[in-house]
Amino acid sequence: MKKSHVYVTTPIFYASGNPHAGHIYATALMNIICAHYGHRGCETRALTGMDEHGEKIEESAKSLGKKPQQLVDDLAEQWKQIFAKFEFSYDVFMRTTSEAHKKNVTEVLRRCHDNGDIYFGEHEGHYCVGCEAFLTSKEMDDHNKCLIHQRPTELRREGNYYFRVQKYLPKIIELIRQGKIVSQRRYINELVSMAESFEGDLSISRPKSRTSWGIELPFDKDHVAYVWFDALPNYVTGVGGVEAAEKSPFWKSAVHVIGRDILKFHGLFWPAMLLSLGLEVPELCVTGWLLSGGHKMSKSLGNVITPDDIFELGRDAFINSAFRLANPGEDVDLTHKSMIERYNADLANGVGNLASRTLTMIEKYFDGRLPSFERDAFTDEELEIAQIAAKLPNAVEVAFDQFKLADALQLVWELTARTDKYIASQKPWELAKANTSESMTRLGNVLAHSTAVLRTVGFTTAAFFPEKMRLLLEALGEGNTPMSKAFEAASDFYGIQVGFKLVTIPRLFQRMDVPSKKETPSEKNKVAQQTPEQKQVDTAKSSNTITIEDFGKVEICVATVLNAELVEGSTKLLRLKVSVGDLGLRQILSGIREWITPEELVNRKVLIVTNLAPRKMKFGVSEGMLLSADSQSAEVKPVFVSDEMKEGSRLA
Repeated sequence: MKKSHVYVTTPIFYASGNPHAGHIYATALMNIICAHYGHRGCETRALTGMDEHGEKIEESAKSLGKKPQQLVDDLAEQWKQIFAKFEFSYDVFMRTTSEAHKKNVTEVLRRCHDNGDIYFGEHEGHYCVGCEAFLTSKEMDDHNKCLIHQRPTELRREGNYYFRVQKYLPKIIELIRQGKIVSQRRYINELVSMAESFEGDLSISRPKSRTSWGIELPFDKDHVAYVWFDALPNYVTGVGGVEAAEKSPFWKSAVHVIGRDILKFHGLFWPAMLLSLGLEVPELCVTGWLLSGGHKMSKSLGNVITPDDIFELGRDAFINSAFRLANPGEDVDLTHKSMIERYNADLANGVGNLASRTLTMIEKYFDGRLPSFERDAFTDEELEIAQIAAKLPNAVEVAFDQFKLADALQLVWELTARTDKYIASQKPWELAKANTSESMTRLGNVLAHSTAVLRTVGFTTAAFFPEKMRLLLEALGEGNTPMSKAFEAASDFYGIQVGFKLVTIPRLFQRMDVPSKKETPSEKNKVAQQTPEQKQVDTAKSSNTITIEDFGKVEICVATVLNAELVEGSTKLLRLKVSVGDLGLRQILSGIREWITPEELVNRKVLIVTNLAPRKMKFGVSEGMLLSADSQSAEVKPVFVSDEMKEGSRLA
């Protein structure tokens, strides 16, 4: 979908405390969408901010001994500081207490009133202070408790002003069914159901006798605007007000990122207000729940992930998991452990490992200069990789246009994994060792294709990982390529900066240790607790002698590690793919994950036991044993051998 402007907003967050993980998710999503369209050449605008009026704010301020304005001023500063920690960017930090917003809300109220869409009426019903709304019977339990806030409602009778939602419902239902308010299928059906069952109109004011903390109605100075009729117009304030929105190219391409719990307000009431104002209705990007361990986050369950937890773990790990595991609109299940494992699999062992091994070999075999393509020597596999990569930018664009960010990342990481396996199969270290004209041409093509894939990945995922992809692209000589042309550049697969001299090899994503569960004491501690007699027995066992015939039964051979990766679901195992000369390829599961990273193993020569009976384990079959020993630092390390040792040769 070709766009020239994009305006992305979060909900303005209620000033009732500090941000939680859901706020971080929504603001990250806004940043990613906005950056992505910027990389496609669009002019972008991003808005976030705080909803600062209402009865709840007035109550909170009173309980804290503060004026409402002082309370929201303090909170706004805290939110800005937390957003700065996460390096979130925005063009507008909206505050509903600002003079610009008050002026815009006054104009919205005046126009809707002049159109005959606002009238005075009396209502009696059960009111929830948490929702700032009168509730229907479906929104309460049998004891008139709010189903959302689990607190008793108040039976109120008061005169308020109402907005004629019913007048616009037929048009709204038509827009919903056409996918023009929300395109996510599950929410189309949910919103149609809400619209068809909605009764009455929307109460939009509160008498000053109940609360004075709000924007005064221009046609009745004894009433202030109800929080939603105050809050929702903030998006219009963000482009300069009603008159500006009528002509603004940003308003014509606005996207509201919202949580599913406020779908009714944004999918029914807000479109009705906009239709009254004669403004276009923006598109909604609805998000699901953030879960942890399969449950909604709850202090009582002890599964809450706080912004501090996320910050300590790292922005990249959170974003890769949050937007890799599920598309916006679906529930996302996050745990500290799963985020680290996903980070290691996709980032550290994925693009990070591919970049490290590719650039290291370019530095070693081509004096640090990016090699050129020799098209006459392309293999079928190289042509296929190029074809997949060339289609990737458009595929990512299509995914973003449908708010399917997880699908976009899946495509990118599949290409990365495919390229990593391709390098392993080509054995560039052996091509370099052969050092013939033909082998060096092949080597150049292998590394040129890997470089081109890295360049494609850098441009297409910069919206997710801006700092790390900037380092990668600069390392590849793309420092002068404007990011507004990122997708245009990525579409030219063969457009790498041939001959560019590497200045640095960035270490993009460093592997993180997965926290282990509380375990029983280790064998080392058990030994420390043994009696002298037990230790003597163990020492005797360890000093058993063998004959030369016994030793001859064990076949230990030199092998090259072609690929190494973490075993998902295990805190100890690495999955190795090794080449053992004439003995072929083997898979080995080795319990050394705690002491070495996968990238430290790749392309290294090691010793393995080749005649050990295959072991069927939970995570696959292990076809041998990697020999390891204690290092000086008391860590277990593989026994590496010189590159001069012949692959497949037997230790004797």
